[in-house]
Amino acid sequence: MQSSILSKFQFAFHHCHSTDTEMALLRVANDIQCAAGQGQVTVLLALEISAAYDSVDHAVLLDRSRSDFGIDGTALDWLRSFVVGRTQNVAVGTARSTITACLSGVPQGSILGPLLFSIYVTPVADVIGGHDMHYHQMYVLLRPNDLVIALQFCSVSVTLFAGSSKMHSALLLNPQKTEAVVFMMQQRLATVDPACGLGVCGVTEPFSDAIKLLGLTLGSSLTFDRHVVEIVRSCNYHICALRNI
Repeated sequence: MQSSILSKFQFAFHHCHSTDTEMALLRVANDIQCAAGQGQVTVLLALEISAAYDSVDHAVLLDRSRSDFGIDGTALDWLRSFVVGRTQNVAVGTARSTITACLSGVPQGSILGPLLFSIYVTPVADVIGGHDMHYHQMYVLLRPNDLVIALQFCSVSVTLFAGSSKMHSALLLNPQKTEAVVFMMQQRLATVDPACGLGVCGVTEPFSDAIKLLGLTLGSSLTFDRHVVEIVRSCNYHICALRNI
């Protein structure tokens, strides 16, 4: 899709943007390192959405596709036929559950599913941007200074957006899988109290010493030591498995 409405930081399923994680990781790592070079602190919050694709409200999706992206007429009818009227059931052996209508959600594993979800959550860019935050898609918020309270207010706004009563099936943020980390030079890490953390959905998330972002583990002191250790551990595990074989 080619549209100026999609966030420029929506890296996947966006024209001239990489569909893998390299561009996203490069941007996040570069922001952190540039902030450190200027003597600033970066606070990063990774938000986890529970059953994200299953929570897409069909009415909101179709209305947003028409009003924000100009999809109308036959094209909108195609989208409507793609998401509306689906059914599901569970099969175990020869037993099958009752067929149930899917009142929300977009099919995972489909070509259109990720693009439609991107359209659905497009307004979150305005929510985060209104707090003067840097971000990547919906689950990373960056603030290149030590104003933790500003990031906390931003997370509250994102939570309110996700649980908006305008949606019949709200996006649910999972505080158990949410992570927060403070990036700064090693000499300044001792000044941060990990227990203070950030409040998300009524739960205080303590600051971690590392965070796994799109498969890459970033340490709070701007090193890749933890990532290297995990890669070595994984390699050793597989080498041992091959040795047994």
